[in-house]
Amino acid sequence: MKILLAGLGRWGSNHLRILKMLGARVFVADPSPRAKKTALENGVPEKNFSASFEDFIDEADAVDVVTSADTHYMICMEALRKGKDVFVEKPLTLKSAECRELSEIADRKKSILQVGHVFRFDPATSFMARQIKEGVLGKVQWMIGNFYGFKRPRMDAGVTWSDSLHFIDLFNYLTGSVPRKVLARLKDNLGRGMDDASWVSLVYEDAEAEVRANYFRPRKRREIVIIGSEATLECDFSSSQDKIKIYKNTHIKNENTWVATQGEVITQEIMQAEPLALELESFIDCVKTREKPLAGGWDGYNVVKVIEAAYESSKSGKIVDLT
Repeated sequence: MKILLAGLGRWGSNHLRILKMLGARVFVADPSPRAKKTALENGVPEKNFSASFEDFIDEADAVDVVTSADTHYMICMEALRKGKDVFVEKPLTLKSAECRELSEIADRKKSILQVGHVFRFDPATSFMARQIKEGVLGKVQWMIGNFYGFKRPRMDAGVTWSDSLHFIDLFNYLTGSVPRKVLARLKDNLGRGMDDASWVSLVYEDAEAEVRANYFRPRKRREIVIIGSEATLECDFSSSQDKIKIYKNTHIKNENTWVATQGEVITQEIMQAEPLALELESFIDCVKTREKPLAGGWDGYNVVKVIEAAYESSKSGKIVDLT
């Protein structure tokens, strides 16, 4: 399969490595001289490299977009108009109206449009989804996501776009729905004109959730907590061992008071795998089989719509109704 990789920055280099590992014939488009050096050093023939993605778009079977978020719409639209299947890193675009337009054209042309919501492909997520579906946790009542770490802020979008987005999509996936209401507080502590600390509250039909993210807290944290009526699940995506724990804790009413009953703690080992590799392998399979992607264009649209509501809520100080 011939895949055009648009963008060869830090994350694009990971895409290149995996695409080659999966046996794809890769063409690379990136205007940066450094990108050309990286491509050649990683075995891309010089004739398969260009500063412009338009040089290879007709030849490619599919396009993998790993450029800055503000370029996604233009590149995806060009590829979809030419009937190409597209993988695009998150967010799909920075405007829900553009996401809708891309998803509609992909539907009309029956093209694959997959968005890089990589946490959907983590084996830990598959396990959590099964626990919810099988009722192990009881009725899911509350979900909490922490996406922290002291690191360099991204320059193309705020932390809500770059980090909170991951767990907003994950909660959409685990609930099989989208929020009805959004309340958010976003802060620009560094004065960059973009948020670097974010708190987003999501109200679903049958559960609530909150996602916290910032660039300041020491130590990398990628964790979620799912509180159910029968048990609580904790998942630490950053951990290599004991990634998931299920606490069979419940509250029991005893006459005029409540008793906190601590039960069994179940530790679940999770298969070690690189989610990005599983994600790109799934994209290639979808291109071959024409099956619907696990994270399609409309999933990308739903996340962007929530993030737009978060910015609106933070600005107004009010809850935004998405129904």
